[in-house]
Amino acid sequence: MAVFSIQRSAVLSLFAGLALTVWAAQWAAGVAESEARHEFQQAAAIRALQLKERLDAYEGVLRGLQGFFAGSEEVDRGEFHRYVVRLELKQDLPGVQVVGFARRVPLAEREAFITAVRSDRRLLAEGYPTFAIRPPGERPEYLVIDYTEPPQGNEAAFGLDLLSESERRSAAERARASGAAAATAPITLVQETGRQSSFLLLLPIYRNGASLLTSEERWAAFVGVVYAAFRMGDLARGVFGEDAERLDLRIDDVGLVGAAGGAVADAQPLLRLMPSESRSSPAPYSSEKLFDFADRQWRLRIDAVDAPAAVKRTATAVLAGGALISALVFALLQSFAGSRARALTLADAMTHELRESEARARAVLDNTLDAIITIDEQGLVESFNLAAESLFRYRTEEVLGRNVKMLMPAPYAGEHDGYLSAYRRTGVRKIIGIGREVVGKRSDGSCFPMELAVTEVTVNDRRRFIGLVRDISERKKMEQLKNEFVSTVSHELRTPLTSIRGSLGLLEGGIAGELPPQAKALIGIAATNCDRLVDLINDILDVERIASGRMSFQFATQPLLPLIEQAVAANQGFAVQHDVKLAIVARLAEGSAHIDADRLLQVLANLLSNAAKFSPPGATVDVSLHRRGDRLRIEVVDRGPGIPEEFRARIFDKFSQADGSTTRAKGGSGLGLSISRALVERMGGEIGFNSEPGHGACFWFELPEVASLSGTVPANGGEASADAPRVLVCEDDADVAQLLANLLQRAGYQVDHAASAAMARELLASRQYAAMTLEIGLPDETGVDLLTRLRAAKGGFEVPVVVVSGSPDVLTPTLGGALAVVDWLEKPVDAQRLSAALKRAIRGPASQPTRILHVEDDVDLVHIVAAQFGSRAEIIEARTLSTAKAELATRIFDVVILDLGLPDGSGLDLLPLIQGLAQPPAVVVFSASDAETPLAAQRAVAASLVKSRTSNERLVQIVHGLTRSAARAEPGRRARLADEDVTKNEKENDDEC
Repeated sequence: MAVFSIQRSAVLSLFAGLALTVWAAQWAAGVAESEARHEFQQAAAIRALQLKERLDAYEGVLRGLQGFFAGSEEVDRGEFHRYVVRLELKQDLPGVQVVGFARRVPLAEREAFITAVRSDRRLLAEGYPTFAIRPPGERPEYLVIDYTEPPQGNEAAFGLDLLSESERRSAAERARASGAAAATAPITLVQETGRQSSFLLLLPIYRNGASLLTSEERWAAFVGVVYAAFRMGDLARGVFGEDAERLDLRIDDVGLVGAAGGAVADAQPLLRLMPSESRSSPAPYSSEKLFDFADRQWRLRIDAVDAPAAVKRTATAVLAGGALISALVFALLQSFAGSRARALTLADAMTHELRESEARARAVLDNTLDAIITIDEQGLVESFNLAAESLFRYRTEEVLGRNVKMLMPAPYAGEHDGYLSAYRRTGVRKIIGIGREVVGKRSDGSCFPMELAVTEVTVNDRRRFIGLVRDISERKKMEQLKNEFVSTVSHELRTPLTSIRGSLGLLEGGIAGELPPQAKALIGIAATNCDRLVDLINDILDVERIASGRMSFQFATQPLLPLIEQAVAANQGFAVQHDVKLAIVARLAEGSAHIDADRLLQVLANLLSNAAKFSPPGATVDVSLHRRGDRLRIEVVDRGPGIPEEFRARIFDKFSQADGSTTRAKGGSGLGLSISRALVERMGGEIGFNSEPGHGACFWFELPEVASLSGTVPANGGEASADAPRVLVCEDDADVAQLLANLLQRAGYQVDHAASAAMARELLASRQYAAMTLEIGLPDETGVDLLTRLRAAKGGFEVPVVVVSGSPDVLTPTLGGALAVVDWLEKPVDAQRLSAALKRAIRGPASQPTRILHVEDDVDLVHIVAAQFGSRAEIIEARTLSTAKAELATRIFDVVILDLGLPDGSGLDLLPLIQGLAQPPAVVVFSASDAETPLAAQRAVAASLVKSRTSNERLVQIVHGLTRSAARAEPGRRARLADEDVTKNEKENDDEC
């Protein structure tokens, strides 16, 4: 019984031990499997984080390069090389095959771009004299790889058009439209020698200073992209190290983020390491992560390799040691301890790698020349690089976690939190993606001007804002020095040059009597060289005004042919000096454009003078006006040597000349074509040239054609000069209008035609006329009503009117009195009477000499202007504001010639006083400054002229024109003024007695 009991206990003990052993083995296997699964998932998550952090670091490098372009006027090949080499990509950020810059090249600029690359000295040294865009063929535009670093091993990529292949083109267009980073789908690099899949990461570069608020503005301002090319195998080895060779790892490109209809099943493979298809059985554990990168979605899949074998070994160990509880506990503890130690070791390794990655990214940021500041959605600073510490004079620990507005003075600091709050609420951007100039505040409270560019990134579903800051204090100082220099040049050079040129003109005109031939020749030489110096100064100042955006334009719709004729006539004298003729070979009378006439004449003068200088003696320069579709094309063709091939790419650059030596045969500053291009583009046109070496050149520019405001009558053999008086013929009968035009043109007048009252109003509003002929029976309004409304309009209507009508002159008393009609002629027209009436109207009534107050501190210039007027005017001199005020208080003047820069203030300070006079004189601003008259003073100024741009003769013409207008408007004014002066003088004499 006892034996049986012992046996039964033994059996029970055996079965209990076996049961306990089996249960313990199953429990241990489950625990081991759970631990292995957790360990695998943790390792997979760390690897996914590694990959994402590495990709973000690469994008950060490209953003630094993007900021480098944004902070530079132009990044040349050498600067690009030095910047990229300093990053040490191969050492610090392995996996990058090449970093480069691809430039946008429109089809029209393709040949110029190819020529520039071929002539690049650095490239010639490396062997690219036959550079060409690949693949060949004409396309609307190209995105050509221009810079590559390193160039060795990437020769096949140089010159590749990224728009020629669909995946590269798609990524470039997305980056261009959005302003954000864009990645390509899997591609094969053209320089690939193995079988690795690759992809490109692109960031757009826009034109500095351009508005980038909308997709259309970003599209228009697009310059190119900076990009990096990655070989996925190299990238995986750089991220995962030796683990990359032991992982069953797969990376797929799922497609664009948010793309409709995208499916994971359609993913394209980017990387395969130990492909799963080579396995005999499915992996027991797998991890799959989806993450977004540069507007594309990637899938990272990692499969377990040996976790099941570990689980089996653990179960076997538990079963083998099941007889002994201590051994079982020891085995379990050892298994648990071993699993945990391996997990901790792997975690430590991953953490170390992450810290190294962060250290490398920090090194890149700290070695960037520009300050880079990262903030979160609440405006709290998250990173602050060394350049930022130097710029704002804060240590990093002093600003981390604090609101970035501590770096801003008022009012920026007060507005910043409200802007971030509004952006989080509405998503409306105001400064993100746009560079602008603001003011920063240092730790000592001092402020400085800076350039700020803000970009937005999303990391782990959190928005961050990256600010790129550059101190522009030195640039502002240079701009101030430049403005002061321009002001000095304007006043200190223009004023004496005006006196010199005026004096020479008076001597040439015989004011000092007949001069000996040798003296005349010397004066002519001095006058010519004075004109050259004036032109050079004006060109330099024009370039500065164009660059600063301060050049004003007075646009009006008018026909081009009269302006071309005027330009040809004005430049004939210059052409004769070079034994060259100017001829208009194609005339388009009907073509009109919306232009500034003075600026257009400046462009034509530049082109005509260049053509005359470079034409051989006895040659003819052909000028033509054509219509090309909806544009008008003006061409100037010479018979000179043509444009050298090596000079064509920079012909419109500042100070560019084909012969740039100090001994060049042709004169000039090299600014004319640069100014011409700026003026034509400002008027909505385009300028260019065609040339064949040895066969001359054709310079052309095109302007958009607009409907003409007038029916300008073409000249039929008339002899009117470019500065002849202009007469408006208001006549509805075309034959009569043509007859009147012929009569007036033969008499030396310029003629415009208006067939209706409405057209006459438009022409009178857009041009100045010396006189006007008027038909009473107009189709839309009677001539009497038209003239009555014109005379009654605000500001008055002072143009003399000669009625030419078939209607009886029953209204002559009314028109001659109330409406001031000079004469009434019945049809058919008496030509002699018409000419006499117009001469009488334009000349006006006889008057006393014009009294002029010349407010000018340069004594020489006052004497020169007085000599120009001679006995036709009484000149009163005032060198200061106080003297001018005293003269205005004691005398009555017809015209005030006003300089702005006076010793005791600005000449504009006189305008309120002049406007407050009972009989305010006309004011002509005649100053060395190009500054525009303030808006509040514009109505008080009859004309604003610039010294050295306006001859003294032109000044005299303008003053006489103003006095004639005043005399016509109020014939008795001069008599009253004379009586008032006599009365004042008598009173002064009485006071003296």
